[in-house]
Amino acid sequence: MNNPGITEVLLSLILVAISIAISRFWKIEVEKDIAIGSIRSFIQLIAVGYALNFIFDLESIWLILATLVVMSLVGAQAAMNRVKKINSPYLLISFSIMFGSFFTIGLMAVLQIITFEARYIIPLGGMVIGNSMNAAALSINRITSDIHSNRHAVETALSLGKSWRTASLMYFRNAVTTGMIAILNNMKTVGLVALPGAMTGMILAGADPLDAVLLQIIVMYMILMAVAVTSVVVVELTVRQLFTPNHQLK
Repeated sequence: MNNPGITEVLLSLILVAISIAISRFWKIEVEKDIAIGSIRSFIQLIAVGYALNFIFDLESIWLILATLVVMSLVGAQAAMNRVKKINSPYLLISFSIMFGSFFTIGLMAVLQIITFEARYIIPLGGMVIGNSMNAAALSINRITSDIHSNRHAVETALSLGKSWRTASLMYFRNAVTTGMIAILNNMKTVGLVALPGAMTGMILAGADPLDAVLLQIIVMYMILMAVAVTSVVVVELTVRQLFTPNHQLK
């Protein structure tokens, strides 16, 4: 594959045009979304490309950390827009994403599996934060939905003298499982159904396939840990908001 330039990018707009044509022919009515999405993705990715060049050249630890924080906050905003049945979850989601992601990245750096350089930390951080964002949204929605749907069962357990933690334990576990289900399914089928992003990127860049596989394994394990930690933290913080200190369901 040749190194893509602006000519190749313009030629690839043919794919967008075909997608719009399909939408119009079958009256799916997503032409506007396709057009806006294509334009936004182009602008956003070009801007990110210039920003990463700037960050990579400076190689400042504070700028790297600031980039990860901004990514986490933007991810939390996106996750919050998908959360229902809980008020003002932004701080809760932000903390959970940053805790899970920063803990994972920090541990990898301490173990010297990755070096704390912008060209490694930021791309890997983006993968970790993106998956943690999805896990947080899914986990919150599951725990709030389950508690709401099983309100009578929970209140019965509380009336029998059980603590709020015991009364909600089953729903807690189900919510964490929901947050982790995507990465768990992905790990079971990775390489068999589809080649994941990091591995594909390395192969396209000319790396040895085995080296690409080894990197992808590390990335998968990073995502697994970040998602597990994020899901547990976000569900724990959410459940605590659903009960009073006197073990009563709000």
